[in-house]
Amino acid sequence: MNRRLFWKILIIFWGIFYLTFQLTWVGLTFYLESREHRIYYHIPTKVEMIAQLLQISGEKEAANFISHLPEPERGCFFITLFNPQDGHLELTSDKLNSSSFIYQKTSTAPDGKMYLISYQNNDNSSKGTIFNMPIPMFLMGIAGGLLFSLFLAWNLTRPMKLLRHGFHQVSQGDLSVRLFDKLKNRHDELSELAKDFDSMVEQLHILISDRQSLLHDVSHELRTPLARLQLAIGLAQQNKNNIDNSLQRIELESQRLDTLIGEILNYSRTEIRNPLDEYFDLKDLLTVVVADATYEATPQRIMINFTYTSLIHPIIKGNSEQIRRAVENILRNAIRFSKPEQQVDLELKESGRYLQIDISDHGPGIEEHKLSSIFEPFVRIQSPQVAKGYGLGLAIARKIIVMHNGTIQARNRDSGGLIMTIKLPYWRT
Repeated sequence: MNRRLFWKILIIFWGIFYLTFQLTWVGLTFYLESREHRIYYHIPTKVEMIAQLLQISGEKEAANFISHLPEPERGCFFITLFNPQDGHLELTSDKLNSSSFIYQKTSTAPDGKMYLISYQNNDNSSKGTIFNMPIPMFLMGIAGGLLFSLFLAWNLTRPMKLLRHGFHQVSQGDLSVRLFDKLKNRHDELSELAKDFDSMVEQLHILISDRQSLLHDVSHELRTPLARLQLAIGLAQQNKNNIDNSLQRIELESQRLDTLIGEILNYSRTEIRNPLDEYFDLKDLLTVVVADATYEATPQRIMINFTYTSLIHPIIKGNSEQIRRAVENILRNAIRFSKPEQQVDLELKESGRYLQIDISDHGPGIEEHKLSSIFEPFVRIQSPQVAKGYGLGLAIARKIIVMHNGTIQARNRDSGGLIMTIKLPYWRT
């Protein structure tokens, strides 16, 4: 498996970890050296003090003074008996190398003996180092950085591997894969990405299921008029005297096919993501819809009553043409289910953060167990008052309302008839 990202993350973080470790060590080394320089600055003074104490009080008091010095200075001062006949002493105050410092002075005790007071710091810490760092510390940094980088690289590439595997499963048609349960304990952007992935797969599953259901319904709806067309053609071939009647039937079924295909196209267009960035006054839009519906309902002696209360937020954001189509479909259904001299009511009001549209008629209503299915494609309610349709008007309306983050419900009126309730969120700055 190609794991280039894993190795990139591992090497980069390993290098950064060790570089930081090394720089920290160098900084600490410089600090300690500067501290030693400050210590070396006071060494001659302390040697002079020990020499004077030895000259006044003797070797015992001088040794007692050294024993009370703090570590590690205590082990660097020495008092030794010095015999001038052994050779000439050269007093030194020199840093012999980067890790050795010697300072010497002679002093005579009250008993006449001569002593050599010396300070000598031989630091062998530079031996056995790599890049100015002790070998154990160097190896510890390498191992610690490697373990840390391995964990970090694994922690970052594991969810990416899961996502890659999930996308591969989706590409193979498996829409049951879910990732959020495996990454929800991370509580970071990757777990949010897994949640979005699950939402995407869920939407794909719904969309594909709807497509398959739509294809099944469309094929079923197309089969009936096509069968009638074939029957009419067969009758015309069998009986030459009945050609005129067969042609009339063929024309009728062709018109029905054209109407059905037009409604199917309208239903499919609602699934296309049209721009929803238009701001419009819902009250003004409904006024236009009611005017058009009144023109259609007047010949049937059906009245449409449009009322609205005082509106503070009549503006919504979306696609005005789609909202017009959705409300018009519902209003036409109300007219179809109404008898002459009846009234269709359309009311607009505010309901919390939503604008609510209630469209009610005085028709026969719908059986309670069928209310939940009337928004599905190709579902038709049998009624003597309803014109023949294909059951796509309410399905189109529901898709449009849902695209605008709204809701649509249907319920029977106590006094008879049906109420359609649409809720659309009003625009807020």
